[in-house]
Amino acid sequence: MTNAKDLISFAGEALQGKQFIAAIQRELYMHTHTESGIKVERTVGGVAVLIDSMLRKIGGLMVATGAGDADKEVLDGSGKVRVPPGEESYDLKRIFLTKKEQDQFYYGFSNQTLWPLCHGVFVKPVFRSSWWRTYVKVNHRFAKSILQEVKGKEAFIWINDYHFALLPKMLREANPNLSIGIFWHIPWPTVEIFRICPWRREILEGLLGADLVGFHRYYHVDNFIDSLREEIGVVVESEPRSVLYRKRLTKLVHLPTGIDTEEIDQKVKQSQPITRDILKNDLGLNITSKYLMLSVDRIDYTKGMVEWLRILDRFLEKYPQYRHLITHLMIGVPSRLAIPAYKSYNRKVYKLIARINDKYREGMWQPIHLVDRAIERNRLFAYYHLADVGLVSSLDDGMNLVAKEYAIACQPDKGALVLSRFAGAAKDLHPAIHINPYDTEGSADALHYALNMSPEEKEGRNQEMRHILEENNIYRWGIEFIKNTTSENLAQKYL
Repeated sequence: MTNAKDLISFAGEALQGKQFIAAIQRELYMHTHTESGIKVERTVGGVAVLIDSMLRKIGGLMVATGAGDADKEVLDGSGKVRVPPGEESYDLKRIFLTKKEQDQFYYGFSNQTLWPLCHGVFVKPVFRSSWWRTYVKVNHRFAKSILQEVKGKEAFIWINDYHFALLPKMLREANPNLSIGIFWHIPWPTVEIFRICPWRREILEGLLGADLVGFHRYYHVDNFIDSLREEIGVVVESEPRSVLYRKRLTKLVHLPTGIDTEEIDQKVKQSQPITRDILKNDLGLNITSKYLMLSVDRIDYTKGMVEWLRILDRFLEKYPQYRHLITHLMIGVPSRLAIPAYKSYNRKVYKLIARINDKYREGMWQPIHLVDRAIERNRLFAYYHLADVGLVSSLDDGMNLVAKEYAIACQPDKGALVLSRFAGAAKDLHPAIHINPYDTEGSADALHYALNMSPEEKEGRNQEMRHILEENNIYRWGIEFIKNTTSENLAQKYL
C-alpha cells in the first residue's frame, strides 16, 4: 500500500529541485485574535491534508486567500508566514480580498456561476459581467503572486479546483518553463449545458495552459473534450488521453481522489472504547434507538438533503415498525448563506425536518436530530464507527470523501453505506447500497434492505470497499497527479 513516505520520496525525485507551489482558494492555517492573544486555527480537510503534508516534508509555498482577522499582523516583509506553528516547514503567502472582491469572486462567479453550471441539479447559474471581471482579476493576482516567487525559474505549480480556471494560461504565458497541473474537483457538465456560459472559451483556453487537467471521473473528461471540440477545436490523442491546441499538448486524466486509510484506522483505534456516550457528551444527545443513521455534509442544494428527508419520511410511513428503532443524526453545516439559493435551501431543510419530527415524534423520541455546526474531523471518525448506516445522498458530486471515510471507520459487521449513485465515490465504492435520491420509493426500500443485511453481508461489502480504498489511497493519488504533470516515469517503484 502506498504511504506518505512513498509520496514524499517520489515528489523529491520527480521535482528535481524545482520549487513546489500550491494555489488554493482558502488558506490551511489562519491567525485569529483571542482573549489570550493571536492563535492559529488549522482548517485542513480532504486534499488539503495531502498538499499540507507534502509541503511540510519537502518545503515550498502555498498561495491562498487570507481568512483570519489577525492574518496580516503575522506576515513578514514579503507577505508570507512560516507554517505550521511549532514546525515552520513551509511558507504561506496570503492574498487579501476586499469584501466586494470576495462577494464577486467566491460567492458570485465561483459559486453562483460555475458551481450550478457544473452540477446538474436544476439550479440556474447566474451570469454577471461584474462577477466575471472580478474572477479574472483575482486569478491575475494569484498569477502575479506566484510569478514573483518563481522569478523566471522552473517550478511545479499545483492548482486546486474551479476557482482558478484562468490561472494556468496566465502562468504559462509569463513563464513557459513551469510544470502546471490543475485538478477540477467538481463535475464537468455536458456540452449542451456548458455552452450557455458567455465566457466558455476563456475558461477552456485558461485550463489548456496546464500540462495536466485532472477530473475525478472518466465521463467528466469526456464532457470536457466535447466542450473543447464544440468551442475551440482541438486534436484529441487517445494514448495518453490528451488534446493538442496551438502547438501545446495538455494531458487529461480521470483520477479519483483517495483518503488516508491508515490515519482513520489510527484515530478510531485511539478513540476506543467508542460508545454513544460521546454523542451525549459532545452534542447533548441521548440516542437510545436501536439503529443510528448518520449523514455529514454542508447544507447545499447539490447534497440531496431535501430528497433524503422525503425518503426518510416515506420509509417511516411504509415501515412503521421502525419508528422508535431508528434515529437519523444529520450533521449539516450551513454554508454560503450570502447566496440567495443557499439561504432558501437552508430554510427548506429546517422546515422539512420540523415537519417530519412533528409528524412522528412520540414521547422522548424523534426521528431526526440536526447538528448545524462543524464537528472536529477526528471526532467524526468516532461517529462513523458508531453509525449503523452512513448516508450520502448527493444529487451530483465530483467525489464525496465522507462516503470513503465512513467505509473505513465503520464497524465492518455493523455498518452499511447507503450511497447516491450520482456521487463520484459511487464508481469506486460499488459494494455500497446505491440509491437514486430522486426515487423516493426505491430509496426507502434500499434503506430497509441496508438495515436488514446480515452481519456477514455487511462485513463482506465493507472489506471489499476497504481493499479498494487502501489500494487507491490519497498518497497514490498524489503520486499519479505529479507523475502525469511532470511526465516522470519514476512512479512505478512507489505504486
